[in-house]
Amino acid sequence: MDVYSIDYQNLNAGGQEHHLIEYINGFHMYAAVPWHTVEDIFISVNIKEKHHWLLAILSFSESCIFLYDSYESSGHYAVVLGEIEKIAKIIPLCLQACDFYVKKGIDLQNHPGYKDKESSDIFDVLFEDDLPQQSSGSLDCCVFMVTYAECLSYGHKVIATEFDPNALHTRYAALFWDYGI
Repeated sequence: MDVYSIDYQNLNAGGQEHHLIEYINGFHMYAAVPWHTVEDIFISVNIKEKHHWLLAILSFSESCIFLYDSYESSGHYAVVLGEIEKIAKIIPLCLQACDFYVKKGIDLQNHPGYKDKESSDIFDVLFEDDLPQQSSGSLDCCVFMVTYAECLSYGHKVIATEFDPNALHTRYAALFWDYGI
């Protein structure tokens, strides 16, 4: 976000080449899937100030960014929201710049999720409730984020009682080991 300005002329500001629009169009992803062909985008977000990872799901049908965060504490949400608001501002600009809404068949003037919103404020941000939480002081945010993504990508609900961080560490280590072989 620091290198982008909130206007079309400066999406590649800072003298650096940035590929967000190429990702949206499916040119720089391992899966090579353009965003206009899917319903949701899963984004892993690093909150550097908190040394923390969380999952953001960009929902085009609901014009919303859903946040799946494994840590609750005083002042935490304000920091997270500050970072997510940057994403919520830059992504709509990139989507408009690459004709995403036309390709997706979303009429911004008439679609119920978009019609009453400003072009720079298209996506609402919602924190998901009742999620499994990591213990205070643990460094398990990554395993929680990956497990949230895995559950949701298969269409399952994230259920707090099914989370055992030690079992998840073992499971993912075994999967990485198998993959490495």
